[in-house]
Amino acid sequence: MATTLSRNGGVVIRVLIVSPTSGTRRALEHVVARDPGLALVAGADSPESPDVIVLDSGPESHLPLPMRLERRPNRDPTPVVVLLDDLDGEAGARALRAGARAVLPRHASPEEIRAAVRAAAAGLASLPAALATAVLDDRSGDGTRAPADNGDRTLTPREREILTLLGEGLVNKEIGVRLGISEHTVKTHLAAIYEKLGASNRAEAVATGLRRGLVML
Repeated sequence: MATTLSRNGGVVIRVLIVSPTSGTRRALEHVVARDPGLALVAGADSPESPDVIVLDSGPESHLPLPMRLERRPNRDPTPVVVLLDDLDGEAGARALRAGARAVLPRHASPEEIRAAVRAAAAGLASLPAALATAVLDDRSGDGTRAPADNGDRTLTPREREILTLLGEGLVNKEIGVRLGISEHTVKTHLAAIYEKLGASNRAEAVATGLRRGLVML
């Protein structure tokens, strides 16, 4: 929990907003700024670590911005509140299996977002009733059984490098240049990463990496 204090002496929850679009990011920052019990963390260069991350997956569920922050020693992974376009399909269930503390629709109201942030900081989960039912039934949002989490599917050192660069927001071509490999090779590694982590896109892979400590926060 945050140690920052508000002017009246109350505890403030530090929140980092991550979004692929500047407009959505500013809107979410405005939602947070209107609550005196919440405080914005500027970004990866901020000296303060966030207590909660609000991750807007974007319309195409791509991981938006660099998220490489220093991991806090002796602390659990930072709770993540994920905003998704489609909660009825597999994405919502996958986000929860990847370790998201809350899953909300991207059109959620300011009150719902602030409540989810507070719940996440308190160690509670927030999700729509239909998605909660699917999780309790051990099913994905579309009614299919969720795949078992195969914990022994460890990533290779190269796959961990690529996952870290995904967390920095690099696209495949930029990852290839950074590592000195072809874009085709990057795609091959990504396919293996998705399979091992049970992810279907970049955002889910990084969310799982956050939970397992494969991406440093």
